[in-house]
Amino acid sequence: MQNYELMLLLNPNAMDEVDDFLKGLEDIIKGDKGDLVEKKLLGKRQLAYPINNMNYANYVHLDIKVNSETLTTLEEKFRYDQNVFRHLTVKIAK
Repeated sequence: MQNYELMLLLNPNAMDEVDDFLKGLEDIIKGDKGDLVEKKLLGKRQLAYPINNMNYANYVHLDIKVNSETLTTLEEKFRYDQNVFRHLTVKIAK
């Protein structure tokens, strides 16, 4: 198991779906015996440049402890979800 930091930029017009989306992420993480260490909803912030004709996005920061297969599953979910504008994954050194 490795520690990772995730930063997600989500569609600001889909706030109702954000809770369901995050619940789904938790289910994936815990289903593979991982751990969601911390979840921070940083709120709606202005973007430096428009993404998908949007000037704002909801920022979400996650600290997780998962194996590489689970991380691949999460990144595939981010890639194909229309409400995820951008995502960044950083491996944290022990």
